[in-house]
Amino acid sequence: MRKATTIKTAALAVFVSLSLTACDPPMPQELLVAQAELEILCEEGDTTVSLPEAISDLGFSWADAVAVGCESMSLTPVEEFATDAGILLSEQSLIASRCTPFATVPIAIDAAVLVTNIPGYFEIYLSPDQIIDIFNGTITNWADPALVVNNEEYPMPDLPIVLPTEATASSKQALSDWISRLAGEPLDLSAIADSAEFSESVFAMPFEVGAISIASVSAATFAGSSIVAIVPTSGDPDSMIRADYEAILSAKTQLVSNLEGELLTVSLDPSIEPTAEEGLTEVVAPYQAIYAVKMALCGEDTTLKRTAARFMLRQDSQGVIAASAMMPLTEEIRIAAIQIVMVGLPTPTPVATDEG
Repeated sequence: MRKATTIKTAALAVFVSLSLTACDPPMPQELLVAQAELEILCEEGDTTVSLPEAISDLGFSWADAVAVGCESMSLTPVEEFATDAGILLSEQSLIASRCTPFATVPIAIDAAVLVTNIPGYFEIYLSPDQIIDIFNGTITNWADPALVVNNEEYPMPDLPIVLPTEATASSKQALSDWISRLAGEPLDLSAIADSAEFSESVFAMPFEVGAISIASVSAATFAGSSIVAIVPTSGDPDSMIRADYEAILSAKTQLVSNLEGELLTVSLDPSIEPTAEEGLTEVVAPYQAIYAVKMALCGEDTTLKRTAARFMLRQDSQGVIAASAMMPLTEEIRIAAIQIVMVGLPTPTPVATDEG
C-alpha cells in the first residue's frame, strides 16, 4: 500500500506559484521534481541498504528519517560487505561483484587522493611531475633529492617507495586525468589493477612502510590517513591544493551531466570557470580529482526499491551527505538521477484550471 504524506512547509507556497494551467506546456523536469518533493512517497515494506564504511552513519540517519515520514516503510542499513542488499552505495567498479542492478545513478561526490605510510609524516607535498616520476619508476626513494623542493622543512626519510598494485577504477581515472592536465604529460596508472575488493578501506591504509596508495578522500578521512597535498607549481607553496571541503566544492561546480534514456554520465569539465558555493566568500583552487559515487538498485525491479531510492535522493536527504566524508550532488545531477529512479512511480501532475 502506497501513501503520500504532504509536507506542509513554505515550499508549498512556491509550488502553488509554479502551478500550470490546463493550457500550459508540460512542466519542466526540475519543477516536476520540486513538486514531487513536497510529498514523501511511502510504500509498505523494508529495503536493506549497504554503504561504504566511511559513510555508514548516513544509513542510520536515512533510516530514522524514513521512520518519521512513513509508518509502513523502513530502511535497514547492512554491512559494507553485504551481497544481498536491495540498494548498494559504492564506487562504480565495486558494484558488479555484489549486485546485479536494474538501475544505477549517482548519489554523492567523492575524490581520489594519494595517501602514504611514512612514519612521523602526516602530510607530504608533491608536484604533478614528481607524482608522474614516482609512478613511472624514475623516483624510487622518498629521500630522492628531487622531492626536497617541496618538502624542505622536514627532510624525507631514506625509504624505498612501495607502489600500489590495486585501486578503484574511478579513483585511478580521476587522479590520472587531473595530474596529467596539471603536468602537461600523462600519468600512466595502467600497471595498477582495477580493484576486485568489496571495500575501499584497504587502499586508505597502506600496510607497508614507505607505501603510496590511491584512495578515496572519504575512506582516507575516515581512517585518518596521511593525504598528499598537490603543489601544481613546484617550489611554490602558495599554489598548494589540498583535498579539503572548499577545494572539492569548488571542483564540484565544474561537473556536467548527460542523460540519455536511463544512462546518466557525470564528468568534470575543466573549461568551466569554478564558482563559489553558497556561503563561501571566494573561489578557491579546485581539487579536480573528483567522481560520482553510485547508488545501485539491486536484483528485482520493485517500486519499493525505487521509492526508497527516491527518498535518498530528496533534497533534504542529500543535505545529510554534506555532514559526511562525501559531498552531495549538484542540483542538476540530482534531478537527472531522480528521473531514472522515479520510473514506474506516481508522478505529480500540474494543477489544472478552467482557463485556456
